[in-house]
Amino acid sequence: MSTASARTVGTDRPLVDEERAVLRWLLTHGTRDNAVYLRQLDAARVVGHCGCGCASIDVAVDGRRAPEGRMIVLAQFQWRTREGHSCVAIVFEQGGLLAGLDLWSLDGRTVPSELPPIDALVPMDAPG
Repeated sequence: MSTASARTVGTDRPLVDEERAVLRWLLTHGTRDNAVYLRQLDAARVVGHCGCGCASIDVAVDGRRAPEGRMIVLAQFQWRTREGHSCVAIVFEQGGLLAGLDLWSLDGRTVPSELPPIDALVPMDAPG
């Protein structure tokens, strides 16, 4: 999901604990130095969610939404759902601001309607 997505449903609410935990884990374990985005996480709020039923969210930091434009991946991991479907979790930024968490199916057979369990996340290049 991106801030420009036509499927984004606007909202304004705090991150729930599980969203914050998943975002923190992904940022901590990404391949980049994400210290600035970890600090932004403390001031992040959910400003949109995907209308398809997945658990993807857009965030604003201190009331500032990321500008339209190029999305930069900060962390990308995969997991298997309880049913065995392969999914991916991507944290991204735009214009120097933490912008969102995108969850989608790699095999196209499910809609990841729940956040991934942290203990199920593995690097994208992991076998299986």
